[in-house]
Amino acid sequence: MKQALEIHSEGCAAAAAILWFISARVRLKKRSIMRGGLGSGLDDRKTLLLLVYEQSRWSARAAIAAGFAALLAMLDGLLPKI
Repeated sequence: MKQALEIHSEGCAAAAAILWFISARVRLKKRSIMRGGLGSGLDDRKTLLLLVYEQSRWSARAAIAAGFAALLAMLDGLLPKI
């Protein structure tokens, strides 16, 4: 049981890292759209809002995965060694 919790905890931590990478990639991928809108003085609010929404959605998923990793690590620490 202890080893299963440890494996699941590490898997959730890896998933969180991947999801945060995707979140950063979304921001970098659409940087030219955002910079062009903000730099030109023409604010494309819809594009900017969609960018923030998409990035926050990936960040929220990453935070949930990190939370599961922390919870499983705590449970692993509470179990006695056999």
